[in-house]
Amino acid sequence: MFSGLVESLRCVRDHEPSGLVAVAAETFERDIVRGSLGCPVCRAEYGIANAVADFRSGAEGPPPPPAKTRVAEQLALRAGALLGLADARGLAVLAGAWSAAAPELAAIAEPVHVLAVDAAPGVASGAGVSLARTAGEIPLRAGTARGIALDAAHSGDRYLASAAAALSARGRLVAPVTCALPAGFSELARDASDWVAEKDAVATVVPLTRARGQPPSPPPV
Repeated sequence: MFSGLVESLRCVRDHEPSGLVAVAAETFERDIVRGSLGCPVCRAEYGIANAVADFRSGAEGPPPPPAKTRVAEQLALRAGALLGLADARGLAVLAGAWSAAAPELAAIAEPVHVLAVDAAPGVASGAGVSLARTAGEIPLRAGTARGIALDAAHSGDRYLASAAAALSARGRLVAPVTCALPAGFSELARDASDWVAEKDAVATVVPLTRARGQPPSPPPV
């Protein structure tokens, strides 16, 4: 688990959004190999072992996807194109079967950091990749991800809602065609297996103010 990613993580328990505090017992370069993540609101603790952060809290998560294969590079190219990561920065999430492409995507889309959720066997932490185990939600704070790709095992309502919230404006979401498009997203494309959608930008309201003591402007004639 990359130490710089901690500020983007959140507690997945049911309370107001809260960031997490990391305690590292063992590190390698900038990765936390062994330690824990703690919530200052509910005092929940999420362990980190073998560089994998575990957000399951005793619940059963999705089954592991198939082992990493030689077509991972092709999958990485597809993920990078669908998520619009060319010349991008920030954080991308590959869940389940998509995670097999995490190392290759981190290499071709540098400086994007990749969070592999419930990763395929053979995917390791480091070199731009962090790992997490989940049970129902993407454990990211609102607006922190540039792109998220979900597979069928991560297409439930909670996964989809948490992924939608975690994306920044204009961030892209890839999900199976069996999923309904979340509110606030515009579909860009779809094929027989997945759709890709972009999170709508929210217009910023700028309040009009005048300097203290300045008289109001006269009404238009």
